[in-house]
Amino acid sequence: MSTLLMALLLVMVLPLFLGSWRASLFGLCSQGLLMAWLSVEAHPALSSPGDWLTLVDLVLVRGLLAPILLYQVLSAREPTARHDVIAPNLLTWTLAGGFVLLGFNFASAMVPEAGDERQLIAVATGGVLLAFLVLSSQSGAFSQMVGALRFENALALYELGNAHHEESILVHAGQLVVFLLTIGLFRWYLETVGPAAPASVMSADDVPEGPTL
Repeated sequence: MSTLLMALLLVMVLPLFLGSWRASLFGLCSQGLLMAWLSVEAHPALSSPGDWLTLVDLVLVRGLLAPILLYQVLSAREPTARHDVIAPNLLTWTLAGGFVLLGFNFASAMVPEAGDERQLIAVATGGVLLAFLVLSSQSGAFSQMVGALRFENALALYELGNAHHEESILVHAGQLVVFLLTIGLFRWYLETVGPAAPASVMSADDVPEGPTL
């Protein structure tokens, strides 16, 4: 599990530095599939409906459906390949690295014993902080959507390691429905956000300044 968690951390961090909307969507896809792999390793028997629902959530919804739906809209509009979800400067990149380290320090304080649980908390915490960095860096519609989906994935990862309570399958199903509606809203907004194709993925720094009134 340690190797999977490190791979998950890698796909959380790398798309931030690559500055491509395709890399961002590939990162979201990889996060869902790797979390599904973690879930199967934790519950290999898949003995309960909740285990199967978790697998559907991680593989079909987070790993495939969300990235594919957004990809269809963006590829149809043929935007420029370059799109930074965080500001491409040394300060922001340093903050991203610092947030990853902060996640590991937080996990060390919360989980005294070294092991998979500590690593999972570290990666999940780093994912939450990186999602906040994305949300606070760029105001473009696509960047905000990527930040929100990153945040949801980090919370899902934390839930995978939370073995202290059994979540009701009805609650889990309700959360999945809400997440599906959110993805649908994201796709609809990207399709209707503006007449110009690149505008939906244009970063805030690229938008020309207009009159105040």
